[in-house]
Amino acid sequence: MACNVPPQLFSSIEPLPTLAPTLALLPQPPTPLLTPTAAVYTATPDATPTAVPPTPIPTDTPLPTATAVPSYHLILDPSQPQSYLTQFRLVAFYGSPTGPGLGILGELPRDQMHAQLLTTIAEYEPLSDRLILPAYHLVTTVANPHPPGYHHHVSLALIEQWVAEAKELETAVILDIQPGYADLLTEFGRVENLLYEPHVHLAIDPEFTMQGGQIPGVNVGQLYAAQINQIQARLNEIGAAIGLNRVLILHQFLPSMLPDKASIEEYPFVEIVIDGDGVGPAGVKIYNYTTYASEPAFEFGGFKLFPTDGDYPILSPAEVMNLAPQPVLIIYQ
Repeated sequence: MACNVPPQLFSSIEPLPTLAPTLALLPQPPTPLLTPTAAVYTATPDATPTAVPPTPIPTDTPLPTATAVPSYHLILDPSQPQSYLTQFRLVAFYGSPTGPGLGILGELPRDQMHAQLLTTIAEYEPLSDRLILPAYHLVTTVANPHPPGYHHHVSLALIEQWVAEAKELETAVILDIQPGYADLLTEFGRVENLLYEPHVHLAIDPEFTMQGGQIPGVNVGQLYAAQINQIQARLNEIGAAIGLNRVLILHQFLPSMLPDKASIEEYPFVEIVIDGDGVGPAGVKIYNYTTYASEPAFEFGGFKLFPTDGDYPILSPAEVMNLAPQPVLIIYQ
């Protein structure tokens, strides 16, 4: 099954080697990635489609406010970085590339997982006002209950392989950090050069950002505005360098996870997504999402679904898209 994603979004970066042994194989600043020349990309027009009856939409679901078209112009200009999430919606599968345990992404061989992701996206396409990109949500620093650091790393070589192959599959990548007791800026530094790739974004999980004796899986952690702003400052530099805003996703299901949202600053080349996380009844998840949408720092909304881990009932694509505001990121774990 083909996903209706313009291949040109990913064509501006030279492909990585299939087996990149170190991060040094990726472009290092300053490189052409940091000072790309302006280029206009135009998708090849599709053949005239055969008429297909529209998918029924529940009467209480708002219709898209605009019609997504399969062609567009994407200009990468460091002097005028452009928004990302006003152009694209992401539907992501979450997990670890090392295998099952953290989510759906590692539970199937990659080709089967990707085919299932495209099938899921097809259910959202009639409901979306913008192009939908498939996304891999990769946990790269994994929290665990073992001292001293209470975390472990997915190898950079494996992460690089997934990033390179995602580009070939016209798929976005979200690199997720669960720091445990690791220094957040140090963990960011492990994957920073990958964020110069236009299709790569960043997520941080406050649940697994530990403080003062907390243990991952036992206690729920918290992420403070000062930490978030430090990361945003680095992402802002990258967005300005490549001519495309960078996306920062913050997971949340309790107020204590982001305790000082009002102090989260705005950066012109960073787009924040507050992702309504957590397993449980649909009503509670919807309440949390709409609450976060009214709080400081909410710029774009994300919504996370747990089809096999305890969501009851699991919301349908139509129900997810009936949320106000519509999420621009939908994650399946």
